[in-house]
Amino acid sequence: MDEDQSPDCLGCCDELSRQKVVFPKDKDQDGDSRAESPVGLYTDRAQWCPTCWKYREPFDRFHLLYGQRLRNYSRGVLNHLPSGLRQTAADDVTAEALEALWKQREKLKVPERAMYRMAKRMAWRRFPLEPKETPAEPSEAEEAAEDLIDELVDLLILEEELAKLPEKTRQYLYEHKALGKTAEEVAASYGVRKSTVTESARRGLAALRPAFDYLRYLAAIAELVRSIVHWLS
Repeated sequence: MDEDQSPDCLGCCDELSRQKVVFPKDKDQDGDSRAESPVGLYTDRAQWCPTCWKYREPFDRFHLLYGQRLRNYSRGVLNHLPSGLRQTAADDVTAEALEALWKQREKLKVPERAMYRMAKRMAWRRFPLEPKETPAEPSEAEEAAEDLIDELVDLLILEEELAKLPEKTRQYLYEHKALGKTAEEVAASYGVRKSTVTESARRGLAALRPAFDYLRYLAAIAELVRSIVHWLS
């Protein structure tokens, strides 16, 4: 196939040809990359042959287009791990990140543009860096430019963690911490002891907190509560 020719089907072509379409590297006259990666290719029927379009689910197409690139990226983020563990860890992080993005794609609209941040945060959550290796805090300008997408990615991760909690724990946590009800009020509503509510809320927060130890603005309980209210509203 000619170097500049696009493949007839993104599902049938080889990985190198696929990557040239998904991650173009056009250069301007100064030699700098200027081409943006096209979005929504997994929903563009013109990019797939009839067989791939019919028999590949939308998520399968999404994973096929971005899985390998994100796996390579995750392996780099996890370079603090022993080589024997790094590949398996990168596979796990890639699968988890892509699945979380796909579930919440309506909120992000362009999930493929959030996949790197999602993978990095999941990697740091599951395989923490040593304190001396913790990345430097971003500058104020960098924070301002990325606040919106970061908040969405943080919320997606929080939703994944909240979904793992027992239903009663989520309810107690929401009413006691987010709505500001006393433990006695919540206990009376559900016909349980006050200690049941306080202990469930404590365990719920303890289960959520490790996922956000590296997030500066989610370290405060007030910010955690704000996200819980957003998730449950």
